[in-house]
Amino acid sequence: MTTAARSTLIVVCLVSAVMALNASSLNVALPTLSREFHASSGEGSWLLLSYMVANTACLLLFGRLSDVWGQRGLYLNGLVLFSVASLLAGFAPNVEVLIGLRVVSAIGGAVLIGNGATLIHQAFPQESLGGAMGLYAASFPTANLIGPTVGGLIVDHIGWQWVFWFNVPVCLLALAAGHALLPRRVEEKRAVGLDLSGNLVIMAAVVMLTLGITSLTDLGWRHPLVVGCVAGSVLLVPILLFVERRATAPVLEVAVLRRVGKLFLAGFFTGAGRFPLIVLASLYFQGVAGVAPGRAGMMLLPMPIGMITASLTLGWLSRRWTAHQIMFRGSVVGTCGVGLVALAIHLQLTGLVMATLAIVGLATGLFIGTNATVLLERAPDDSLGVVNATRLMLQNTGNVLSLAIALTLLTALLAPGLGEAVLAASVPPGDVDAVNSAFTLVCLFLFALGAVGAWYSFPRRDDGSVPPSARDEVALARCREVGMTKEMLD
Repeated sequence: MTTAARSTLIVVCLVSAVMALNASSLNVALPTLSREFHASSGEGSWLLLSYMVANTACLLLFGRLSDVWGQRGLYLNGLVLFSVASLLAGFAPNVEVLIGLRVVSAIGGAVLIGNGATLIHQAFPQESLGGAMGLYAASFPTANLIGPTVGGLIVDHIGWQWVFWFNVPVCLLALAAGHALLPRRVEEKRAVGLDLSGNLVIMAAVVMLTLGITSLTDLGWRHPLVVGCVAGSVLLVPILLFVERRATAPVLEVAVLRRVGKLFLAGFFTGAGRFPLIVLASLYFQGVAGVAPGRAGMMLLPMPIGMITASLTLGWLSRRWTAHQIMFRGSVVGTCGVGLVALAIHLQLTGLVMATLAIVGLATGLFIGTNATVLLERAPDDSLGVVNATRLMLQNTGNVLSLAIALTLLTALLAPGLGEAVLAASVPPGDVDAVNSAFTLVCLFLFALGAVGAWYSFPRRDDGSVPPSARDEVALARCREVGMTKEMLD
């Protein structure tokens, strides 16, 4: 590992940890912020949703900009924007300004998250890329583990402002390190053209779809806002196709989609089959098993701990299997793990639910880093940024969509009023069996999503994902020694 590669990894992992801490600590601070600003329930929700919607919508635009302008400069400017927005958020005079600053933070966060994996991919040689991606993937769940504790301590002992201000010194440290350590790469080939029209249509579609999905749980499927946003996002698809046919530099070219389209779908469905599980498990532990929130949080730890553990083993595993093979194994094992979660819930064995969550976490840790690695290996050099951004945008959209559908399905399977009792963790003892059956069916729905993801993860020889066998390599080497070629053998 070169000094430049090691420095890149340190900077990117530090920034990714700040992103995860920012999100998880704010979840804990939300009640305090709502009281401080006398925010309504809708305004309180938008303190979280504004970041999610803006971040997802901007990923693709900044992915393309990084291909046009270069990853390093855009990344450092994203750090500056995120730092300034975090500093100003602590001085916000009202909830409207704070929500606006969260949007600005999300734009900076889109630059940082969308370029992290790309910077690592460019800095590391193939033989050590797996370990680097594993460390990068581990930085998110590690920060998520400590984020709620950090957020709670900050709110209790320092003040809500420091939930935002603690980002600033860490970001400034990363900014200084980035200026000094991130290598200045001279790109021989740079993407040309931004396709602003295509990006704007995609941003509008993503905003509408995310807004509709995130409003689903509170408003229901039939609410005009939900129907209008989802229908509007669908209607924008033919408009996008019309715009892209006439674009000189389309957002994502057909040739690129042919090379990595299956990998996009693998990430979308595999993530969608895993993300809601942590929320469902929390509701199950509190509503069905009847444990307190604090203990329920502890019972969820096997899943993120499993993710961290698996991510840290990627370097070792990558010396034995290709990244695509590890990705496929992670997708299959994780899908089987979700099926085992469903079985454990059906049998009402709380300890077994925890054990199966650990299996899902381990498999997810294997999948996340290798999915990014394989995508960036297959992507053209002038499209690395937009390919990685598309991966993240689809992943975020799939996660939100599957969670909304899972919660809706859970309440639809229950008698009127019982769904609300599940969400409030106040299930009457006589209804535990009915609720348990509903949780089992929802987990089977997630299992089905994961199975689709595993299908798209399968390595196929026609897409270059299956390397020649060791026997073939030895045979070819011996043929070369005697002057024979593969064509002569054929």
